[in-house]
Parts: sequence; C-alpha cells; structure tokens
Amino acid sequence: MHKIVTVVAVGCVTVITAACGNSSAKAPTAPPTPAYTATFEQSACPWPLPAGQKQDGVRCGFVVVPENRAKPEGRQVRLAIAVFKATAATGVLDPVVRLNGGPGASDVKYLADYTVENGKPTQDRHDIVFLDQRGTGLSEPSLQCPEWQDILISSLAENLRADEDAARANAALLKCHDRLAPDGVDFSAYNSAASASDVVDVMSALGYGDYSIYGVSYGTRLALTVMRDHPEHVRSVVLDSTVPLQVNGLSAKAKDFEGALNTLFDGCNADAACHAAYPNPAQDFFDLVAKLNSEPVIVEPQDPATKKTARVVVNGDRLVEGTFQALYDTQLIPVLPFALEQIAHGNLALLNVLAEHAVFQFSDISWGMFTSVNCHEETPFNTEETVAQANKDVRKEIVDAAPGRGVTSSAALQRELDLCKAWGAGTADARENDAVSSDIPTLVFADEYDPITPPAWGALAAQTLSHSYVVEFPATGHGALSGQYACAASIMAAFRENPSKQPDTSCAAAIPPPKFQVP
Repeated sequence: MHKIVTVVAVGCVTVITAACGNSSAKAPTAPPTPAYTATFEQSACPWPLPAGQKQDGVRCGFVVVPENRAKPEGRQVRLAIAVFKATAATGVLDPVVRLNGGPGASDVKYLADYTVENGKPTQDRHDIVFLDQRGTGLSEPSLQCPEWQDILISSLAENLRADEDAARANAALLKCHDRLAPDGVDFSAYNSAASASDVVDVMSALGYGDYSIYGVSYGTRLALTVMRDHPEHVRSVVLDSTVPLQVNGLSAKAKDFEGALNTLFDGCNADAACHAAYPNPAQDFFDLVAKLNSEPVIVEPQDPATKKTARVVVNGDRLVEGTFQALYDTQLIPVLPFALEQIAHGNLALLNVLAEHAVFQFSDISWGMFTSVNCHEETPFNTEETVAQANKDVRKEIVDAAPGRGVTSSAALQRELDLCKAWGAGTADARENDAVSSDIPTLVFADEYDPITPPAWGALAAQTLSHSYVVEFPATGHGALSGQYACAASIMAAFRENPSKQPDTSCAAAIPPPKFQVP
C-alpha cells in the first residue's frame, strides 16, 4: 500500500500562517521558573568516535537535574549526552535532540555507529544531541535489570508457554526492584513527564534556544509529552513509528500484530512468485504454530556481542513472538515466508537467525525504566473491558502467545497490576491517556508492516496535530529511518529546512513492495 496523507492546519484557510505555526499560538504563558539550575558536566566521550567525526566537533558529558523536581535539593540524576556539531560553515539551523524508544533504550551508545556519512542529511545543518533518558544507558542512576536478561536466557532453555515466561520475567523484575530500592531510587520519578522536563533542561544547559526533536517508537510518546508540557522552544518534531498517548497499547498488542501478520500474508499473496511457492501462507503459519506447540524444536543462537550461545526451545508461542520481533526489521520481511516454510520442513538455519534477533536485541534495554514508565502511565489505563474488547476477534494462537508481552487476558492484566503495585511508580493522572493537541509543525512517519505501532496510530496522533504531515512507507517494518534511511532522511531534511511547507515525499511513494524470497 502506498499512502501519503497530509493534514493541514485546522482553522487556517488556504495557507499556513505564522499563527498556525510554533510561535505565539503555542504558549500563552511562560512556564514557572524551576527551583534549580540544570548544569552540564563535560567529560570524555564513552566510545571511540565514528569515522569522519572530529574530536573538536564533538562534546560529551552529563546534564545534572533533580531526580524528583518536587524535591530539587534531593537526589540528582546525571543524564548522559553527546553532541555532534553541524558540519556546515554557514546556514546552520536549530539543533535536533534524539529520543530513543523502549522505553529504556540507550541513544548515546549508538553514537559509535553515527558516521559523518550516514548522519549527513541531519548533521550538515544541525547539531545532533544524543540523550540517554533518565534510568537508561550511561545515565545515572541506571535502572538496568540484568536479572531480566538472565531469567530470559534460562527460561528459553525450557519448554514454557507465554504466560509462564511472563510470570518468570515479572519475578526477575521484582528482584531488580529490590536490588535498586536500597540505593534510594525513587521509581515514581521515572516517567514520560519527568523525561520531558529533562529534554528542556538538557537543551537549556547546553546553551540552545529553539530546537527540533526526532523521536522513534516510545520516543514519539516522549516527544508528544514535550509538545504538550514544554512547547515554547520546539521548532519542529519528527515522529517515527508513533505512540499516541490515548491508545491502550498493552491491550492492543495482539490485535496490532495480527494486522501486521495479515499484511505479510496479503503481501505474499499479491506477489506472483511468493503466492506460487506458498499458496496458503496464513494456514501454513498457524499449522506450524500448532505443530511446534506439540513438538518443539531446539536451536542455539549466538549473541553477536559476546559470542555466547543460548539454548532456545522453540514452541508455537515462541514462534509467534519471534515472528512479531522479526517484523520490526525491514530487511527480514521479504525472508519470512521462506523461513517459515524451511522451519516447517525441519531446516532450522533461518530459525536460528530469527531466534538470535528475538533473544539478544533487547539485552541493552533498561527494564527498570521500561517498568516504571509502563506502570505509571500505561498499565493503569487498561481494564478487563479494554483487554476483552481488544482481543475478542484475534486468533487464539496469537492471544495465547501474547506477543510483545501484550496483555491478552484477565490473568495477564492482574499479573501486570500486581507487578506495578509492588514497583511503586505511582499512577499518572488522566491526561497521560489523552490525545496531545499542538500546532507545532510535525512530520509523522508510519510503516506498512509495523507490528507494534501500526500506521493507524500515526494517523490518530495527527488528528490533533493541526500542522502535521503523515507519510506511510510501504514494505517497511518498525522505524522508517532505520528501514528506509535514504528516503526518510531526505524527507526529514526538507521538512526541517521549512517546517511550514509540505516536504516532497515522492521517494516514499516509489518504494516497491517486498521482493519475497522463494526457493
């Protein structure tokens, strides 16, 4: 599907004027002056600089802010940052701060891969600010939970169903909580509103005025929170794989994954070669799920970072989960029908690759931060009614597998509520479940095959963003910038040059359907 939608400013006739942009209409009153001053402490960059980046054009360090802003004299948080200066000698525009996903993913860690060449569309004209959100990556304190990864590896060695895996994971998280709590961590201070204030503090401490935001996945929810709470210096925003505040994402995971899975089956059926090779891809998939739930197989994927292997018992639930994770990756989408056919015939080489993708890609996530955010502003807005409604028409095989740790039953919801009660993150007020309205110029990227933030979410967020442009990328998984870099980066560059003008999106319309692999 090739879909490009433009949403123009509501209430603006014919053209977009300054009143519809990000100036006077955005902030009628200035926010109160904080009772603290965020400070920047420069330090050595944590990894060797990537190719082409010069030392005098990079600065790294920490921005220090209160953990709990209601107690500014109390415990402090040190936010790890890195700044890559714009390479242009003249014509430099506003800086861009990057907000990664998860919640809990590091961004500073990935600066080692950010060469001048792959950063060119942004770094030509903008400083780029990499930020490890509070509790993540190199920021201090760290809410990393190695207990979670340890229990994942040990559980995968056994033939457990999805509900058993989830129960063990929650027990590991509580062990992590009990390790962190004696250090004085205030779990109620690790949420999107607090992180949105951090973004403001970071940009102020670095000496910037107006700035732009790039958010991906959960980072889009954080960007939307900045737009709601602190719009005064935000020039433009790019939302890549959008998480609107008003969706009940935990309840919707199974249904949204089923939608992406059907897109995969439809894509194969529409491709002559794929359809000839696999005439009934949906039936083949669910037959394989049933077979593996009766007769699991064993693979031993290798961690690409440590080179250690893990024993993984692959049953049907885990095949569903592995397929869910694989659909994130645009490069894997054309291989999936072939891989599933190979697995069904006992050739496990590609299953080993899929298992590696599913088992090790989340080892760097701060699961403590993930849990604090979810417990504060996601889990409380899911009820037995929302769970039942979201899952009532979803195939049982998907509901049972609860992809992405989705909440698909009353028992699963109660398990998450029990975890959150013990975690102590507090409960957000109702506005954390309300749509964000803003006239800040916003570019919204959505992706046809995305299993976790479906294209409909981007369109939903745009409904209350009066100056927004929505671009759907065909044949793309989760994250347009990672899946279709050249096209997405060129559209972003044009948008940032002039946020009041619709950028040229013809490269997205020209993306062909997946070229599915066949025997």
